[in-house]
Amino acid sequence: MRGLVALDLDGTLLGEDCTISPGHERAVREIRRLGFAVALATGRPLLSSRWVHAHLDLDTPLVCFNGGWVGWIDQPPFAWLPLSERQVNRILAELAVFPGSASCYPAADEWWMDRETDHTRGWADLYRVPIRFGDLTPWRGPSCKIMFVADSTIIPVAVAGLTAALGPGFQVVMSQPDRLEILPGGVTKAWGLERLAQRLGVPREQVWAVGDQHNDVEMVAWAGHGCAMGQAPHRLRAVARHLLPGVSARGLCALPALLARLG
Repeated sequence: MRGLVALDLDGTLLGEDCTISPGHERAVREIRRLGFAVALATGRPLLSSRWVHAHLDLDTPLVCFNGGWVGWIDQPPFAWLPLSERQVNRILAELAVFPGSASCYPAADEWWMDRETDHTRGWADLYRVPIRFGDLTPWRGPSCKIMFVADSTIIPVAVAGLTAALGPGFQVVMSQPDRLEILPGGVTKAWGLERLAQRLGVPREQVWAVGDQHNDVEMVAWAGHGCAMGQAPHRLRAVARHLLPGVSARGLCALPALLARLG
């Protein structure tokens, strides 16, 4: 193995319609042909990442829930740091002041949402998964993370408000313009990717990581070769070693040549 390539899903490997372009499929095959292992590193739950892993015929562990769950499909995770029941209920109480919908994940393959809104209508089909709806309070047991979905004008305000209210014991990050994620403090994609690389015996300098959003910053900064997609925000581009074209330009197609030259 020449190294490890960790790919974010939405906005990196997947387009806006949540599908993989033929060009990106070919890029993944070429990366593997060059001798690199390919792993998925996503904010998504395992539930909505499984089909991508299967479609690309990958055999690597996944980094899901923004780093909070790391493992092979259909096996117990070898790294997992969920929110406790008490933490979940505290977060839900803080979120109650913002208009939007909250999601909890009691297991890697289970997704609960408190309400369906115009913004989230059709998500079960879009993400190819069952979503259960119901009152989340009071929450019982742990949750792999909490996701909050709202209008893009609300999310930055909610991130700032929650960060101030919850304090350093929680990680609050925008994962897309219309959603934020909350995990225990210190849990990021870098946290998960570091444990994945250790498990596979790949040194940090041989790890490549590609992302496009604020929740990819720590991962891209940690990797020996951090890559930002062309549409990435300035904060991510600033820590990236390499800049790829945007997802609409099939940016991952440029990665194999970069790996062949520098990997």
